[in-house]
Amino acid sequence: MGLYTAGVMPAHAADKADSASPLPVRDVVLFSSGVGYFQHSGEINGATSLDFSFRTEQINDLLKSLVLFDPAGAVQPVTYTTHDPVSRGLGGLGLDLNSANPMAALLRQIQGAEVKVTTSGGVVEGRILSVNPQPVSTKEGVVNIDILNLLTPNGLTSIPLTDVKSIQLTDPQLDRKFREGLTLLASGLDKQRKSVSVHFGGNGRREVRMGYLLESPVWKTSYRLVLDEKKAPYLQGWAIVENMTDEDWNGVHLSLVSGRPVSFIQDLYTPLYVPRPVVQPQVIGSPTPQISEGALEAGKDALVLRSEAEDAPMSKMMPAPAASMAADATNGGFGGGATFGAMNRSALMARRRDIGDVVNQLAQSVGTQAQGAERGELFEYAIAQPVTIPTRQAAMVPIVGASAGGGKVSVYNPQVNAERPMSAVKLKNTTGLQLAGGPITVFDAGVYGGDGQIDNLQPDEERLITYAVDLSVEAKTESKPSQELLLTVRADSGVFYITRKLRRVLEYTLRNKDDRARTILVEQPIDPSWKLVKPVKADEETASLYRFQVEVPAKTTGKLEVITEQPLSEQFALVDADLNLLMGYAQNTQLSEAMRAALKELVGMRRKITDLQTQRAQAEAEITAITQEQTRIRDNMKELDKQSALYQQYVRKLTEQETHIEEVRAKIKRLLEAENQARAELRKYLDGLKIEA
Repeated sequence: MGLYTAGVMPAHAADKADSASPLPVRDVVLFSSGVGYFQHSGEINGATSLDFSFRTEQINDLLKSLVLFDPAGAVQPVTYTTHDPVSRGLGGLGLDLNSANPMAALLRQIQGAEVKVTTSGGVVEGRILSVNPQPVSTKEGVVNIDILNLLTPNGLTSIPLTDVKSIQLTDPQLDRKFREGLTLLASGLDKQRKSVSVHFGGNGRREVRMGYLLESPVWKTSYRLVLDEKKAPYLQGWAIVENMTDEDWNGVHLSLVSGRPVSFIQDLYTPLYVPRPVVQPQVIGSPTPQISEGALEAGKDALVLRSEAEDAPMSKMMPAPAASMAADATNGGFGGGATFGAMNRSALMARRRDIGDVVNQLAQSVGTQAQGAERGELFEYAIAQPVTIPTRQAAMVPIVGASAGGGKVSVYNPQVNAERPMSAVKLKNTTGLQLAGGPITVFDAGVYGGDGQIDNLQPDEERLITYAVDLSVEAKTESKPSQELLLTVRADSGVFYITRKLRRVLEYTLRNKDDRARTILVEQPIDPSWKLVKPVKADEETASLYRFQVEVPAKTTGKLEVITEQPLSEQFALVDADLNLLMGYAQNTQLSEAMRAALKELVGMRRKITDLQTQRAQAEAEITAITQEQTRIRDNMKELDKQSALYQQYVRKLTEQETHIEEVRAKIKRLLEAENQARAELRKYLDGLKIEA
């Protein structure tokens, strides 16, 4: 709503009621962010100063938001009690008025001051020379007595402080400092409240206004919803307002604003002092020899259920009736004060036979007292009639009373209740107002149906409101085993591409035991990694839920099958893929004959290479074994006579082994050439392989 400026908020000349305050509260705007705007207005004549009292914790908000309006343009500076610590103010006076200080300590602070001392023996005038303790013998023993030493026109005089009746400060300036210090001490006594004075200059009679923001309780809303099979739902909303200020609201113009403006507290009340450094006086001393260091280097967002919401009539705002809110308790209206317990059975049954009267009586009993309007990013409920709320009390104010669109449904969510759905209302806000969030009490068929909760609801927006367990419907959810289906397989230039999908099936069984057909909304959580396949599209989709509408005739059982799929894809190089994996795909009948034949050929080529690698590895292992054997033989030969028979036998064996090694090396060379040839053939085959199955 903003701050009221001249021309926006009318002067309330008609509201001039007798009030103890010359500038009483006339307008109150409560925000859902926990602050309130309070505007005082009244008539003044000529230059006027007005004093107000606020709690200490309110001063920061006041200093941040205070605005003053004077058509004469004569607003003067606002003054208020400072929050500077008393000790700091006393320090500026140069006095220590600590309550623990005795008279002697106070007199020592004003040594040299002129005083007039009255004693039992007369009056003595002079300057304070000193105050010293002096031992004196008494019946109780030796005690110290403070002696006031004065320099008088007749010389030095000593007066025991025990004989002093009064001391008068004859220096006016010193006397004023003492009195200022005591005033400062007194100002710190009331730490709960502080005074604020507003000043207006100018001449003539005129109306002035003062407005400010203060912390206030958040205003709340609660609703009543009446359901009727033959009529549109009727919605009634109440605002709960608390006056926690220190002033009565007598006939104030009240506005309630919903929204979330930024609001904070900043300490503007406490004086801020910037610390400054202490600089010592410069003293020029004798220079001392300097040793220079050598250089190391040189330089460098509408959820709609099918056609039901479209068919619902757009209801107009119910006009506020002129009748009083206090209806006769016997008329049965919810606003009339009658309770269901007070009715006898026949009266209650008769009331149920004509439910239409309940809606009419409710609308006629309580009139809507608010007019809604958008204020930038906020929404305002302006209460049409003046409101009176004494301090520390609260009130309920009707702000909404209109027919709404929508109707009854049942909502089944297994995560809420696995066995039964919830009774709900699909409510469409056709009131033309923004509905703030709050509890909603539902009356169904003339009796209490249950409680629900409603979030902020914009005009023409729809919302599901659940309020009871639907005992007429039983529900069950069955999850079928997941399936994996092969979608596409493609081989291209040696890379194998596979696309699969996982399928998940949930089956809902809904048994309607009622004599009437039921509309049931089935809610299922949305998993972003899974795509809805069946049904192709949900009847309604929220940020986290699918909603499917199921019509179940009376005394029958309905079913809903929801299928979701998750696509999966992978790819790998065929040249070094696991042979068992390739063999598995080669035998998969879901692939085409051409793809399976190509994979079988690939498996054969890969096996040929593997066989060649195995033979080459065996030959290399054989050479390694012979080499190790030769090392052993040569070590033994070092210890033998070269002419011995064993030595000659070793020579023949080494000769045979060397011949065999050459044969094996030739074999390894042939195997490696064959392996390289097989690899080349494999690469050529894969480069030319392009098959889709």
